[in-house]
Amino acid sequence: MAGPVGGARGAWLEHLSPIWFVPVMGTTGLALAWRQAQPLLGEGALWVSAALGAFAALAFVVLALLTAWRQWRWPQSLRIEWMHPVRYVFLAAPSASLILLATLGLAIEPLHALPRGLWDALWCTGAVLQAVVTLGVLWRWQRLRAARWPGVTPGLLIPVVGNVLVPLAGEALGHGDWAWLQWCMGVALWPLVLWLLWLRLQRIGLWPARLRASVFVLIAPPSVIGLGLLLAGAPVGWSLALWGLALAFVVLALRQLPGCFEQAFGMPMWSLSFPLAAFATLSVRLAQTGVLPGWLAMLALALASMVVAALLRWTAWGLRRGDLLQPEPSPVGAPPPAAARALA
Repeated sequence: MAGPVGGARGAWLEHLSPIWFVPVMGTTGLALAWRQAQPLLGEGALWVSAALGAFAALAFVVLALLTAWRQWRWPQSLRIEWMHPVRYVFLAAPSASLILLATLGLAIEPLHALPRGLWDALWCTGAVLQAVVTLGVLWRWQRLRAARWPGVTPGLLIPVVGNVLVPLAGEALGHGDWAWLQWCMGVALWPLVLWLLWLRLQRIGLWPARLRASVFVLIAPPSVIGLGLLLAGAPVGWSLALWGLALAFVVLALRQLPGCFEQAFGMPMWSLSFPLAAFATLSVRLAQTGVLPGWLAMLALALASMVVAALLRWTAWGLRRGDLLQPEPSPVGAPPPAAARALA
């Protein structure tokens, strides 16, 4: 099979969907987890965090340039992503990546030599785009009418996660009111999306095997909301309760993991990365407050690190073999006739 850069006139670029920004989220999230672990692991953790952050920033720039090239070559590509019944939620990944990169830039001391305005610009751009995409996703889902339920997957939580990320850098940048307002929007949407997922399971069953890994996204909202509560100075018990809920989702997701390997590796597998990194970050922060043992936080950090390392390796292999950047099989099957009548 030809490599990803093979094919006539770079046709591989047409298949560079926004889901490719999810690895940026996962790698940056892991960098933040290692940064938080510096008090427990020493100075080496800071340099691991900086290296991961540099890789994530480079990946974001390359992906942004390739996405702009794709849009120029195929002007309808963005509209096609937006009209897809599942992939449209991944349009929240680039803006969430910007917010995470700004957060990491403020957290790593060697990067403080860079202009603070750079992180402010990244954060503002990401936060505004995240709010716009979130409102657009809600509007798009409502417009799908009878076809909306097959598209209800844990991927709908990605806009929720993007909004609750906002205060992690917004408070330090002086945008506290804006940041916490957007955080409240994400917190309010979280139980709504969980309720929609429950309804989907009751009406048409589990999402297709291709999207099985997306169950890991359930881990991210309680983890990031817990971090936000710690930042806001709320009683640590609230964050500990959210950590317990996130742990329950970790156990649930890991039980689904064998089913994730029943199909060929694809970019949806990157759904494991950021949620586990966010859970590790919350675990480390709670260990620093003394409410969790340090070994448990290190176990979460090791799990997230091994997962991201494996995903990077599999992605490199997939690109070399040409298995990625190919037309995606439709992950949404037609509902059974009885379910279709019920959804109409």
